[in-house]
Amino acid sequence: MKRFMEKAEYKNYKVISFTSKGKELADKVLSLISGGDFERVSGEGSGSELNLDSFVKDNFQKGNILIFIGAAGIAVRAIAPYIEDKTKDPAVIVIDEAGMNVIPLLSGHIGGGVREAKRIAELIGANCVVTTASDVSGEFAVDVFASDNGFAISDMKKAKEFTARLLEEKKANYEVDDEIRGLADFDIDTGYSNVVRSTGDADFTISFHKDKSESGVLNLIPKCIAIGVGCKKGTPFEKLSAFIDEKLSEHNIDKRAVSVIASADIKKDEEGLVLAAKELGAEFKTFSSEVLMAQEGEFSSSEFVKSITGCDNVCERAVSACGCRKIIVSKESFDGMTFAAGVLEKKVFGGSENKRGKVSVVGIGSGNYENMTVKAVETLKACDVIAGYTVYCDLVRPFFPDKEYISTPMMGEEKRVKLAYEKAAEGKKVALVCSGDAGVYGMAGLCYEEAVNCDGVDTEVVPGVTAAISGAALLGAPLIHDFCLISMSDRLTPMELIEKRLRAAASADMGIVIYNPESKGRKGYLAHACEILSEFLPDDRVCGIAGNIGRDGEYCKVMTLAELKCAEADMFSTVFIGNSSTKNITEHMVTLRGYRSER
Repeated sequence: MKRFMEKAEYKNYKVISFTSKGKELADKVLSLISGGDFERVSGEGSGSELNLDSFVKDNFQKGNILIFIGAAGIAVRAIAPYIEDKTKDPAVIVIDEAGMNVIPLLSGHIGGGVREAKRIAELIGANCVVTTASDVSGEFAVDVFASDNGFAISDMKKAKEFTARLLEEKKANYEVDDEIRGLADFDIDTGYSNVVRSTGDADFTISFHKDKSESGVLNLIPKCIAIGVGCKKGTPFEKLSAFIDEKLSEHNIDKRAVSVIASADIKKDEEGLVLAAKELGAEFKTFSSEVLMAQEGEFSSSEFVKSITGCDNVCERAVSACGCRKIIVSKESFDGMTFAAGVLEKKVFGGSENKRGKVSVVGIGSGNYENMTVKAVETLKACDVIAGYTVYCDLVRPFFPDKEYISTPMMGEEKRVKLAYEKAAEGKKVALVCSGDAGVYGMAGLCYEEAVNCDGVDTEVVPGVTAAISGAALLGAPLIHDFCLISMSDRLTPMELIEKRLRAAASADMGIVIYNPESKGRKGYLAHACEILSEFLPDDRVCGIAGNIGRDGEYCKVMTLAELKCAEADMFSTVFIGNSSTKNITEHMVTLRGYRSER
C-alpha cells in the first residue's frame, strides 16, 4: 500500500507530513516562520518507510529541528533508532494535523524543542503540551539557560542532580568568574528571582576554568576564550593540538571555553590550525597584518616575525583583534609555535544571540565640537571604536579620549573602510568619521559597497555639516538659490570631466562651490578653474573663499573672480562662485532669491 508523504523545509526547520491536511498545516507553519520563503520537496510511494528513515537519520546527524505533522507514534518509532543523549539529540516536535496541540517530544531544553514548540503554538493558535518537570513547575531550567547562552555543561549527571535539588528547595545560588565579570562586562541574569548570584557556597558556577569543571559542583562553561596561535608553515596538526592542549591546561582553561582560534591572514590555509579549530569546535579567524598592527596595547615584538608576517606579533595581536580588551595569557613559545589567550567581550549572556556589529559613517562637520550635529556626538559617545583619516581622528580624540582608535593616512580610504568592517564583525560599534558630511565626498558610498560582504554588520549614515554650508555661513548667504558642488581633485575624476562640469554650471548661471581647490601636489588648479569659468562669467563676478572652517586659523574673504584667479588655497579651503544675482553687501557674499523687494 502506498503512503502519502510530503517534506518541506526552511533553514534548519525540517517538516514531514503524511496527509493532505497535514501538508496544508506544514505549509502554514513554515509560511508563518519564514514569511512565505520555504521549499517543498514531494515524495509518494511504497518506498516511503525507507524515505522516512533516511529523512530522520539525515536530520539527526545534521542537528536540524524535526517537525512531524501527524500521530506521535509515527514520530516515536521513526526517531527511536537514532536517539543518543540529550546533549546531542536534535529537537523533535509533533503537531497533530488539526493544529490543536504542539508537543516537544525530544531535546526540549538543550536542543530548543520547548522554545520552538511554544513559538509554533503561538503562531498557529495551538496548545503547547510541555511535560518536563522544570517547565511544568515554572522553575529555572539550567540546561535551557546553558543552551540559550552557548554554555557547555560540565557534567549532565550534575545538571540532573541540580534540577532535582532546585525543584525540592526552590532556590539556588551561583558564582561567576571574576575575569568574566570584571573584564568582559558580561550581563549574566537567569531571569529567576530565586536563582541568584552569590559569593558564598554555589549550587553551580559559570566559569571557563578547568578546575571548576572538575570540582564536585555543576559548572557552565561559557565559550568566551579567544586564543591566538602562530606557527611555522607546515606544522603538523598533532603537534599544534598537543601544544594548545598543554597551554590551556597549564593556564587552567577548559578547552570547551575556546570560541575562537585566531592567527594572521597568511595562515588562513594552514591545515594544522584549521584542524585544531575544528577539534575544539571553535571558529578559525585570521586578520590582515594591517588589522593586527592597528591593535592598541602593549605587545611583545619580534622583527623576525614582522619580516615574515608583516606584523611584529601574531598571537597577542590576534587575540586583541578578536575583541579581547585584555590578554590573560601573554605570548608563550615552544618549538616554532606561539600561544596567547584572552576573554571575549562581544557575547552578552542572558540574551539569545551575539551582539551585531555596526558601522556608523559619521560626518563630523569641521571637526570642532560646536559644529557637530547632536546625533554625531551621541553616536561617537556610544561607539566602541573610532576609525578615520589620521587628521580627523586627531580632531575628535580630545572630546572622546577613551575610545579605541584606528587611523590610516591620506589615500587609504578603502583600507580604512575594510578595517572598520573587520572590527565591526567582532561585534563592535564602529564610528567611521569623515569631515563635513559622510555622504558628500565622504565614505558612505564605500561603506555600503563593503557592507554587502558583512552579513553580521549593520550600516548607518549619520549626517554632518558639509563645508558648503558651514563656509557659506562664514561668508554670508551665497547659497540662497540653486547651486552645485564640484571637486577639483582629479585623483578619482578625470580633469576633462571636471572641466566639463565647470562649464555646464557656469553656463547655467548656477552658484558653484568648489571643494579641494588645491593641495601640495595640485598647484595651479584653482587658477585653471577660474580660467574656465571666465569663458562664461565676468571678471567682477562676486566670489569668496572660506578656509580652516571651525579650526585654528579660520578665515573668509569676499572677492571678484579676477581676484580669485590669484588667490591662495589648499585642501582646507572651500571656494564659492556667485551667480548673476550675487552681491557683495558690506563684505558679505549674498545671493538674491528673487523676492519682490529685491527686484
